Amino acid sequence: MAFPVPSHLPRRAEPQDVTSKILSKMDEATNKTLNSSLARAWLNELDETIQSTKQRIHDRIHSDYPQFEEQLVTSRTIQERLRTLKNNVDDLGNSISNPETGLVPTLMDALKAHSALAREAAKAKIRHEALEHLSKCYAKYQELSSLSEAGKLPSAIHCCENLSQLIQCAPSPLEQTTVMRDLKQKFNATRARTEEQLSDAFVRSVSVSFQEVSIHGLVQVRQSETSLSLQDILSSLSSDALSNHLSTLRRDITTHFIEGFLKQPLSLTSSSEGEVHKLLWFPSPPNNEALPTRLSNLSQTLEFMSIHFFSKLPAPQQKTFPRSLCKSLANNVLNTLLIPALPSSFADLPPYLELVQEAVAFEKKYVIELLGNNDNDEQVKQWAGGVGNHYERRRRTSVLDETRKAIIEPENPSDVFVVEVEISREHENPAVIPIQPPVDEPPFKHDDETWGFDSDDKADVDGWGFDDDVEEKTDAASSTEVPQSDGNADSGEEPDPGDAWGWNTEEDQSFDSGEATDESAWDDPWGESSASSDAAEVQSPPPSIKPAKVARRLEKLANKGKKRNIDSVSSSSPEMVQSTDSNSRSPPRSSAPMQPPLKTPKGPPELSLTLPKETYVVSSRMRQILAIVNDVLRESHQFASSHLTTNHDPEAAQPGSVLARTAASVVDLYRALFPSVFSAQLESVEGPIRYSNNCLYLSQEVEHLGASHNLKELQDCGHRLKVLGNSWYADAIEKYRTSVDKILSEGASGFTYTGEQDRYDECESAMNRVIQEIRRLQRWKNLLTKSKYYMAVGLVVDAALSRVLQDILELPDIPEIESHRLGELCRILHALEGLFVEDPEQPSFVAAYVPSWLKYSYLSELLEASMADITYLFESGVLVDFQIDELIKLVKALFADTPLRTSTINKLQVGHPVMSEA
Repeated sequence: MAFPVPSHLPRRAEPQDVTSKILSKMDEATNKTLNSSLARAWLNELDETIQSTKQRIHDRIHSDYPQFEEQLVTSRTIQERLRTLKNNVDDLGNSISNPETGLVPTLMDALKAHSALAREAAKAKIRHEALEHLSKCYAKYQELSSLSEAGKLPSAIHCCENLSQLIQCAPSPLEQTTVMRDLKQKFNATRARTEEQLSDAFVRSVSVSFQEVSIHGLVQVRQSETSLSLQDILSSLSSDALSNHLSTLRRDITTHFIEGFLKQPLSLTSSSEGEVHKLLWFPSPPNNEALPTRLSNLSQTLEFMSIHFFSKLPAPQQKTFPRSLCKSLANNVLNTLLIPALPSSFADLPPYLELVQEAVAFEKKYVIELLGNNDNDEQVKQWAGGVGNHYERRRRTSVLDETRKAIIEPENPSDVFVVEVEISREHENPAVIPIQPPVDEPPFKHDDETWGFDSDDKADVDGWGFDDDVEEKTDAASSTEVPQSDGNADSGEEPDPGDAWGWNTEEDQSFDSGEATDESAWDDPWGESSASSDAAEVQSPPPSIKPAKVARRLEKLANKGKKRNIDSVSSSSPEMVQSTDSNSRSPPRSSAPMQPPLKTPKGPPELSLTLPKETYVVSSRMRQILAIVNDVLRESHQFASSHLTTNHDPEAAQPGSVLARTAASVVDLYRALFPSVFSAQLESVEGPIRYSNNCLYLSQEVEHLGASHNLKELQDCGHRLKVLGNSWYADAIEKYRTSVDKILSEGASGFTYTGEQDRYDECESAMNRVIQEIRRLQRWKNLLTKSKYYMAVGLVVDAALSRVLQDILELPDIPEIESHRLGELCRILHALEGLFVEDPEQPSFVAAYVPSWLKYSYLSELLEASMADITYLFESGVLVDFQIDELIKLVKALFADTPLRTSTINKLQVGHPVMSEA
């Protein structure tokens, strides 16, 4: 089925001629419609069309018959004239191209005959010219052969040039002939032999070896009796051959003369016999050799070569060849003599400067004047102008190499020394737990109210136990001594400040986990004792505290500690006292107790202060580095004040400045190289602390040197070292904080489901591992100062306690069995309190360095306390470390939903009580 044509497409135009119409009809016929009648109709239609066409033609002619007759006559005339023209053209072609009588064949025969005759004449002329040129070449070749055999090499070279020109100008037909090829081969062989004889004569006339140089003015040609002068030989050599020989000679002169004479001591001997001139040299003993002798030997050699060789060179090379030695000569004077001879000490500098002056004079006389170098290219003189800087840079390189060797040398951990530092209280940071000021001071009134401790006027109770001691800040350059208590103080009337916290309740309670404290590990690595501390009397009025509401269950717990030794009631750890009072976490320098009088008149405290000292360990290598720095600074000052060198360049560095900057580079090299070389050592427990101590000690000494020598770069270097030392100290602490946090997060898993024995065992194991991890830090005790040691250990302990606090306080529900087990788990970490005890007779100062200790201690009690106990503690104001939301969440987790719990929560939501003065 045919594809239907879309209606929007244009249709084919209807055919206008008869043929197209008939063909279209025939195309439309099919097998069914085609028959004889249809074919007859087509034929009739064609006949009618033919008749119609004839009729139209006939009508057209008769419509304008006269014009038609005229056109017919004209066409017949044109045909006749065309026929006549064709006959004439045929006759003309026959007369030109006829092979016998035609013009073109006759002319071609004549031209062929003339061409053959001209060819014969040209051949004869070419043959004559070739034979004539060949005869001239042969005559010149005969002359060349005779001169070469006679040894007259300069004349032979001149003849070679003439013959070479003849050969190059040979006619083209002669170039490809056999005789010419033979002549070229013989000529090349003769010329090569002549040049070889000249080269041999040059080699025998100028000889340079590692021991001598000999120059022959006359040389006899081999296999002849002719002698040639050196000047004739040099002028006869071809430019390429002479360039090659001079290049070889320049290499030998540079190797044997310039480099050889400047590298080692030599003795020179010259001799002349007729036309033979020799210069010999022999090694000399280097013991008593003076370096200027090497320049003298080189000067003598250059004069010898100038007289006997340079003057004999042809005109172009007479200037260019000596000048080609200038750069090599100047470079070797610098790189082979002057730069390697740079002295390594200031004492050797004056004779070296004399050598430099002689080198400058040598360059002026021989490099500029004798060899003809450019006056503006005085390389040695330019270098000598900055010889002071060159000396300083060389010393800088040698000093840094010495420092590098000292740094990378394996270090003996026992090769250390102890450094004493005075504790400055002016810039110390605030303590973790602020001390309570006397109640009679208005600016600090709110402190007592914040903590909310109430007692009668006769009782002096400090809930925190930190406000017994008061110290004042001293100047930055001084530090205070730990105060001691007055032995005559009446201790029987003052309650224990630790009773409110329950620290003194059966000391063995904190070790219920089975972890025993190794008291032998807590020796005094700083060599101090409480008995040796100086006394400082502090007078402070007792605060007036309002009595609190008593909770019977915890009253006994709060009063247990009162059965302890009353003589130490009001004393706190010296480390804790100094930390809280001096706005820093640094522990005090003595463990002596301090006890203020019970009743004193109100007024500002009177303090008797001394300068406490602490010690830390530093590697002996720091003394070695400081010795290098001191030597460099001393040499820099000595060099600058000597005025031995003067820099003419205004932009050049001042004498001694490079050496002065080298001191900072020595310290920077240690700062950059040590962590890379001893990276494995820094992964140990003690490695970062040792490196931190080294950096801090070195920074202190370097800053002092920078200030005394007015070197800002050295002071900046000391500051960078200080930052680096503090960073390593902080990173070491953070490493173990992260470690204990990871142990608790992975081992305890949030302290969930501790009612199950397996989960309890896992948590107990994690807590014990934390204790082991923290006790590894005891190795730092012999390395750090007291303050930094307790601060570091305190921060790590605080990280562990904070993690336990966070996990337990986030528990949504704590059944009774889990609360008891969580309390037991919390008491495991109470063993860490032993890390903050120096005197077993004194209470620990853990709270001064562990911010979360008090909060953590109360958490273990709150987990097993009743609702009344919690209410009592809250109303007493001792739970101020807890957020209200934390207490509410803990109460909801510990107790079921009862009216009592709702009432307790309502009390908690009011906020911590604000205690007012009595």
